[in-house]
Order: sequence, then structure tokens, then C-alpha cells
Amino acid sequence: MATDNEKYLLDINEILGERLSKKLPGFVKSFLKRRLHLKEINDCILKAQYPSGIGFCDEALDYIGITYKVRGIEKIDTSRKFIYAGNHPLGGPEALIIGSIFRQIYNDGFRVPVNSILGNLKSLAEFFTPVNVVSSKQNRNLGEQIDEMLRSEHQILIFPAGKCARKYHGKVTELPWKKTFISLSRKYQRDIIPVHTSGYNSGKFMFFSRLSEILRLKVNIGMLFLVDELFNKKGTEFVITFGDPIPWETFDRSKSDIQWAEFVKNRVAEIAAGNGKEPNM
Repeated sequence: MATDNEKYLLDINEILGERLSKKLPGFVKSFLKRRLHLKEINDCILKAQYPSGIGFCDEALDYIGITYKVRGIEKIDTSRKFIYAGNHPLGGPEALIIGSIFRQIYNDGFRVPVNSILGNLKSLAEFFTPVNVVSSKQNRNLGEQIDEMLRSEHQILIFPAGKCARKYHGKVTELPWKKTFISLSRKYQRDIIPVHTSGYNSGKFMFFSRLSEILRLKVNIGMLFLVDELFNKKGTEFVITFGDPIPWETFDRSKSDIQWAEFVKNRVAEIAAGNGKEPNM
């Protein structure tokens, strides 16, 4: 089985790209391999019964030791197409957990834009549309890919904050939500289901992410520790809550799209009650 699984293994040179890989010395690449936990990820892939496809979400969660509880799943009408809009406290666990939940109700019928680092995970590549949150450069075809996703029969999961929660003035804070998902809801006539995930990242991640902002670095140093955060969640049980669907017709011209985005964000905060211990969000 290992031979078949090997084609899904991650390689640091492939992740970095040919140009950058040639420029970096070996010790830097070794450091990045450790920070990205490539040894552990590849070990998980080699041992997986389902090294690719939606089944890998469960394989990864089991390998790391993450469990979850679900609330509000009875509110989901499986005969309709939705945009699921969720908070983004962690960066990796919520995507894997919601993927595991969607496997139970939609099989492989969902897609999600993710950060470009997670997007390198070949085992789940068919479900992910990589969005570059490390720098300002985006895939030129991103608009076309998003359009194709929304026109399909797939369910769409979006994290409108675009980046993981940060700490400001001593409080862990969900970043302002971008408005695009509101216009997508109207354009494709998809109701929005609010989703809340419990938990938050460590102080180390918060520190380096905030330092990158203060120093106005083009690269978010905190992203290098995002996979660390995933593996450090061993033994953690998360709670995922689905709220009532918000009809796409709700998003009329009585508010701006930014205000409607804030409206949905507040709905997500409301359903967080009883969803595990939370910091001040």
C-alpha cells in the first residue's frame, strides 16, 4: 500500500518552488521541513487507508489525535446548495473537521478556498482552492475557480476573515470579514449557513503573526508555525456549531456588503454560546 501512497507525499522543494528552492541553503530547508512537520505528514499519508480523497480528513484527525462534537447538524437541508461561512480560529483543524463532517452528509461534494500552505496537501487537493495569504500575490485564475465552484453542485465552505484570529490588546480577535461572500451569496442565490469552531492558536503563533504586522513584513512569519499548531492540538476536542440558514434575499441594499458581512459574523458569534471555552472574540 505504501507504494501507491507515495505519490501523495510532500516534498519541501516542490512546496517552495524551483526558483526559491535553489536559492535557499540546505539548513534553511531542513528548518522549514521541521516547522512544516513534513516527516509526520508523510508518515500519516504512508499509513493511511485512504491516502487521498475526503476520507483523508478522518485519517489526519485520527493520526494527530483530534476529536470533535457537532451541534446544529439537523438544520442542514442536504437537498440544497449553501455557502458555509465560518470563523477562522486555527487554520488547519477546522478545515479537516468540517471536511470530516461533510463527508458524512455530502460525501465528496464540497469545496473550500484555503491558505496556500494547506493547499499543498496533495491528499486533499481536489477539495481545496489555494488562496495565498502569505503574500499579496494571488493565483490569476482564482476568480474563475471561485466562479466554477459556485456554479457547481458542491457545497462551499468559506472563511471570510481570510486569516487566522490574532491577538490585539491582549484579546484573541477574529479579523474583519471580507465582503465577497455576501455578493457571491446573492449572485449564485445560495443561502448562508453560519459555522462556529471552538478553540484558538497558541501565544507563539499570535506573537509572530503580530510581529509580522508591526514590522510590515511581506511574509507572515506566524504561518511557518501553523502546522505546529495543528500537531499541538493532539488530545483536543473541538466543538463545531451550525446555525440557521440565512436566506440570500436577506442581503438587500439596506446595508452595504461590509455591514452584511459583519451581520453574518455576529451570527457566528451568537451560536458560539456553549461551544467550548473561548477567549474574548
